[in-house]
Amino acid sequence: MNLDSIMRGYDSRLFDVLSQSSNRTFFFASNMKENTSRWSKGAVEYFGLENEILFPADIKWMERIHPDDKPTYLKDFEDMANHVSAYHDVEYRIRNAEQEYVWVNCKGYMTYDDDGKMDFFAGFVTNMGVKNKIDPVTGMWTIQEFRSDTEDLLYKNKGGAAVIIGLSNFKRVNDEFGYSYGDKTLYAIAHRMLAVRTSGTRVYRMDGSDFALLLEDGTRADVEREVEKMQQAFSTLDIERKQIHLDFRAGAVLFPQDGKYIDQIMSNMLIALENAKSAGRVGVVFYTEEMHLKKTRVLRLRDAMRECVNDNYRGFSIVMQPIIDSKTGKGTSCETLLRWSDERFPGVGPMEFIPILEDTAYIISVGKWIIEQVLRYLREWDDRGDSPIEKVHVNVSYVQLHDDDLVDFTVSKLKEYNIEPERLVLELTESCRIGRVDELSSRLQKFKDHGISIALDDFGTGYASLAVLKDIPTDIVKLDHTMIKSVVGTEKERKLIEFIISFCNNVGIVVCAEGVENPAILGIVNRAGAELLQGYYFDKPLRVEEFYDKYVKKAGETVL
Repeated sequence: MNLDSIMRGYDSRLFDVLSQSSNRTFFFASNMKENTSRWSKGAVEYFGLENEILFPADIKWMERIHPDDKPTYLKDFEDMANHVSAYHDVEYRIRNAEQEYVWVNCKGYMTYDDDGKMDFFAGFVTNMGVKNKIDPVTGMWTIQEFRSDTEDLLYKNKGGAAVIIGLSNFKRVNDEFGYSYGDKTLYAIAHRMLAVRTSGTRVYRMDGSDFALLLEDGTRADVEREVEKMQQAFSTLDIERKQIHLDFRAGAVLFPQDGKYIDQIMSNMLIALENAKSAGRVGVVFYTEEMHLKKTRVLRLRDAMRECVNDNYRGFSIVMQPIIDSKTGKGTSCETLLRWSDERFPGVGPMEFIPILEDTAYIISVGKWIIEQVLRYLREWDDRGDSPIEKVHVNVSYVQLHDDDLVDFTVSKLKEYNIEPERLVLELTESCRIGRVDELSSRLQKFKDHGISIALDDFGTGYASLAVLKDIPTDIVKLDHTMIKSVVGTEKERKLIEFIISFCNNVGIVVCAEGVENPAILGIVNRAGAELLQGYYFDKPLRVEEFYDKYVKKAGETVL
């Protein structure tokens, strides 16, 4: 037996022995180049993994991580890839086999090959379910005490209400002022809540920036009154001479009618909180059976989409909506949009399935599939004759931009299909919100360095405002359709559109007006100087064959 085989034997035996050493610590080892990982048997059981070997390792594991914690997780891997640190040490929430989020601490170490690329990664994940009864930051009771107190009420056949309060913009506090200042903010919040609570209401520090209230014999009216007091108490905080404006969302469960067991109550609380966040509701949202059915549907959709992605993207297709040159009246560009069909889920649209793709990180592989499909069509059209399609727009999301392989993949496919890089436009979607503009800019510049164009979608909403144009390397600005639709209404709206278009024209940025649906809007944006136009006035998104027949074969025809 040679030395290599002996060492492999020791490696396997060592992994097996370590795997049995703790029921709270789970071991893993990852081959970064093959994108595979091996997990201890305890991890397979606790997290409900398919088997000990995960492939692709990054997607299989990341799909379980809480959406709010994915940026932190991805940033740590980015630092390892850039040799900022070879050590991995991150706390995040992840779904276990019961589909509940639990906090874990993940530690590991990365090795690199001779070229400096990530090679082998190993470490352990520790279940943080067992913590102190008192939270060291706020001095409040912890999540374990919340569970214990709620279970005690259930055991005594007493009813009440459980409320979870989630700060919707607390991450910004940590990003801007640091974690020490964030801890001071949490302490101030906790003691404001204790000061205004009704006698008998118990307050707890939960995971992250979440808090909870427990009201014995609490009614719906009691909960609403308590939450309103909390909202008023710390909407504005003065900490170290800085004024902090915080907003929260709240989800509530009345028990035992909406929860007979502690895990059921906690799960339903989180479901109610998710609905409060998605609806943007100030105040409190109470759990309903309909929410549970919706959550179950999302989980079923997630499983179905995983199957389709793994089955060579079965059910996925693309459609193309023409973008019109306002000077020539011809369709010289198009936006590529994703569609998905499955007989088990008739009528599922992008607004429902794309967030699931982003949440599970399947958007990374699906996004690459879209890029290759688009370039393949362009190559086919060019080979049939002179294609009039100058540029094709493809949407990219926050998760995709954290894929370090995306730039190299895109460039390699452009070369493979012999397509000029400037003909591909990457559109930053509204979900692509990144806290640091400099980070976003550096990522986009890598595409720009290869000649790929960048478009800023949904301009005028969310992150997309005039302030970011000086920092983000943008070639095209797409005015949000809600802004465009409002131009017919008031002079003020028209003046705003005219100003934005004029500003962009002066700094060399092309403006595309989305949402052009009637002659009145068309006339206004044309007079304002928009170079590109898009909307149902010209055409809806078309199947690729229809788009080819209408805008490629009949290139000489105008639609204006």
